[in-house]
Amino acid sequence: MLIQKIYQTRFFWSHLVRAELKNKFRRSKLGILWTFMNPLLLTALMSTVFGTVFNTPIEDYAPYILSGLIVWELISSSFIGGGYSIMTSEQYIRQFNHPIIIYTLKSALVFTITFIIAMFSLGIWMLIVSPVNVFFGIITLPLTTLLYFCLSWAITTIAGFTNAKYRDYPQVMALVIQAVWYVSPVFLKKEMFTSNPALVNFFNLNPITHILNLIRDPFLYGVMPTVTDYLYTLGTILVFSLWAGRVYKKNSNKVIFYI
Repeated sequence: MLIQKIYQTRFFWSHLVRAELKNKFRRSKLGILWTFMNPLLLTALMSTVFGTVFNTPIEDYAPYILSGLIVWELISSSFIGGGYSIMTSEQYIRQFNHPIIIYTLKSALVFTITFIIAMFSLGIWMLIVSPVNVFFGIITLPLTTLLYFCLSWAITTIAGFTNAKYRDYPQVMALVIQAVWYVSPVFLKKEMFTSNPALVNFFNLNPITHILNLIRDPFLYGVMPTVTDYLYTLGTILVFSLWAGRVYKKNSNKVIFYI
């Protein structure tokens, strides 16, 4: 059984997770602090520029952008960085008869841990400007993180096998992700979509809107995410998980020939 095999190899892939995290911050003077500071610095830049363009108060706009950037980094890393999860594990795949999916699991865990580290920046920010909201954020964060991890693992699995088979995947996906960035509420607020009724409907139906709400509602607005937000997120996870399962079943025995 696949789950049993994944559990049996837990010491191996957990070691790979620690090694990748250590390598991620190797030879960096800021180290893990960079994961914390990067979204803050980018938020300062974007909130200043777009806050001026859209005539939006920076004190309200900045945490909105910060929360969007943190979650978007997890999603985009899964789609693009996840494409290398199997390719960079070639030496292990050729030596050990472990389930291939543990290498996408490793990458998804690294992305999720990086997300948790980055969340400290949002938590500290809101602790200063609105301490009450942090209480709701802490309550909802464990479940939200679990859902994000499941989504990341599914996406990373699809990306990993696709890139192993088609080497131009990262370049194509980078363009797709860039396009989705501009039509999703990562840095654009809901009122910025109201110029066109079609855009309003797109905003409400966009799964990324609801995925982001799992962080924004508690941390920014001090309310619990709605049932609709959870259902949209779970539905998105289900779709990608079924897709990932199909991709894994079809390619797991062939991936050695792809790499």
